[in-house]
Amino acid sequence: MLKLPPDVLVVICEELGNRRDFGTLFNCALSSKSLVYPALGWIYRIHNLCPIVSNEAFDPEFTSARKPTYNALLEEQRDTLSKWVLMWKSIIRSSLGTTAYPYCLYIRALDLRNLADLLHDGMFYTTSAYNSFFRGEMTQFSAHKDTPMKQKTRNNKKGACVRFNVPGVLDRVGESITNFVFESAKENKYTAALEDISGHISATALPIWTSRLSKLKSMTLWDGSALNEKLAVSMAQTCFYFDDLTFKACLKNQDVDGRLASFFNGLRADTLRSFNALNANSVGPETLLALTHHAKSLKSLKFGGLKSEAIKSISNLQGCDTLECLEIVDADGLINLEATENDVFIEMIEWLGRCDSLRDLQLTSLVSSPEILTQICPKDNIKLRSLVVHDYNLIGNSEFHRALAFQTSLENLDLKADADGAFRDDIDALVDTLCTLSNLRCLKLISTSDYFTSSEIIRLASWLHNLEDFWFGGYEITDRIWSKMSDLHNLRALNIVGISTFSKTGIENYITTLGEGNRGFDLQVMAQSSSHTISEEGREDLQEHIRAKVGGRFGYTPHREDSESEDFSD
Repeated sequence: MLKLPPDVLVVICEELGNRRDFGTLFNCALSSKSLVYPALGWIYRIHNLCPIVSNEAFDPEFTSARKPTYNALLEEQRDTLSKWVLMWKSIIRSSLGTTAYPYCLYIRALDLRNLADLLHDGMFYTTSAYNSFFRGEMTQFSAHKDTPMKQKTRNNKKGACVRFNVPGVLDRVGESITNFVFESAKENKYTAALEDISGHISATALPIWTSRLSKLKSMTLWDGSALNEKLAVSMAQTCFYFDDLTFKACLKNQDVDGRLASFFNGLRADTLRSFNALNANSVGPETLLALTHHAKSLKSLKFGGLKSEAIKSISNLQGCDTLECLEIVDADGLINLEATENDVFIEMIEWLGRCDSLRDLQLTSLVSSPEILTQICPKDNIKLRSLVVHDYNLIGNSEFHRALAFQTSLENLDLKADADGAFRDDIDALVDTLCTLSNLRCLKLISTSDYFTSSEIIRLASWLHNLEDFWFGGYEITDRIWSKMSDLHNLRALNIVGISTFSKTGIENYITTLGEGNRGFDLQVMAQSSSHTISEEGREDLQEHIRAKVGGRFGYTPHREDSESEDFSD
């Protein structure tokens, strides 16, 4: 019998890991002693990507082809949950040294958000998992809420269901795992493998855990209030690879801007590569200025919901001119920089104009977005790949739309404008420009296209042959569009949110033209006129037709006429 060298077995498991082939890796671990270590190592190294936590059994696309019964779906979900529980139990128990292999030493990412999802899952409390998870040596990790939940189950006649204090559980689990990883690395004289931690991590636990993880590269926090100068100084001395920070929000309001600024200033200069504040309402002028401490290293900045005070100081970022990705969401949408903060307006234009590497730009609810982009887009050194502009007026912004024509490198364009009051000239200026952007792969025109008709859609489809994802609205969208849509041989998703009057035959004929380039095609008709309703049987025929043709999916939603939702009274 042929016996492969250990190095070859390691390479095989690495390839399986890169392919996320958990099933084959698991079988390898069972097949021989020589494969156990490399196979298990890769299973746990990429455990956070495992499909058992995706709940795909209830994915409509996954289940529609199989048409399982409700009981079968329920059984699948229970099976998924049991595997999910087993995965976490093995990782946690290994930090106590009571498992056959030290699984927690293999993991690269400690995602406590995933454990929190498990403990918040309603089914967790209605299956045997609830009774077995914190049993034996696992009891030390349990932390219960003071008040039990009332929940009747088959095995619980009285309905008393003790829910866990999830943040308390996460603290105990994270403490055990990071300590075990640290002590093992110290004892065996190697570096702890953990590179990424995420979840609801307390301000007390965070500095302790980070001090143990010398290879820490990325953090995703529920609460950014835990960030301060003391933590940054500690991380600067121990976490030499740290360069990526995300937080959901800052739950404490007192001087958060100052504390965040001290954190960024406390890190080693020019080490932060990416910062993402999902809710940036605590980010203010001090934090924006402190980010320039990393001006030479920052590649990605994302601010979700900056308050007006921060918008007025947005030019504090002007030192950060090596950016590749910038997202700014204005929480208030009140400050017109051009009209009331003209110095900031000019400085922002000059700053963005220096960002030669900028490829992805998103501006949402920023009042002066069109005026800023009118100046930025024509610059030869700016070559955007993706541009998202939301919450501006279509009327009066033809100059901005014409300026977009200079960005011929665009592959993704998402414009969400208020089309009310728009004139024919406004629509023509936009469509004329869009037709010149031949490299577009994804085009989304939600609300912007409210006054489009079939004619505008046909023009776009005639010129944008590389489209893969197309979203548009409008009215009187008819079967006329299908002949040109059939020329889009790479189209994978077509979402029609405008009022349409398609016929079953028209859609059916279009589906017939789809080819291999349209494999997995998703066709969504979201506002079909009530005067052209397609029967349920017809919709099922279309669904079956598109599935058989390209493995695709067809979705249908009738347009709800205003009169249908009105309440009549005497």
